[in-house]
Amino acid sequence: MCVGGWYRVGKLLGSGGSGEHNSNLSLTLHHASLGTVYLGRDIRTGAEVALKIGSVSQSPLGLNHKYNVYSSIAGSTSTLSVLWYGKEGQYEVIILDHLGNSLGDLANEKQLDCQKVFLYASQMVHL
Repeated sequence: MCVGGWYRVGKLLGSGGSGEHNSNLSLTLHHASLGTVYLGRDIRTGAEVALKIGSVSQSPLGLNHKYNVYSSIAGSTSTLSVLWYGKEGQYEVIILDHLGNSLGDLANEKQLDCQKVFLYASQMVHL
């Protein structure tokens, strides 16, 4: 599946607060109103990207509000770059830089110690 003409959708990374992981793309897209995030690839450069997909009909603000927030803080320290935003059929999609593992992944893999928690917390406060 290709989005925005340049971005190939890959594996599911997570879905907004539900914690559900499902390898069936069409079933997962059905629940996209929860803010489903996929790993993807820019087919021009080969770079990994994150694709946040939401259903246009499920939320009055949808991803448009998130896009506006990302755009307003663009250029600030430690913020993601929005690579593309648009609609694909009944879905809104934001394509962002992929920064690696989430905090949830690190916690699940027991890779968070007190030093890392305080480092990440201080970086989040400075945003």
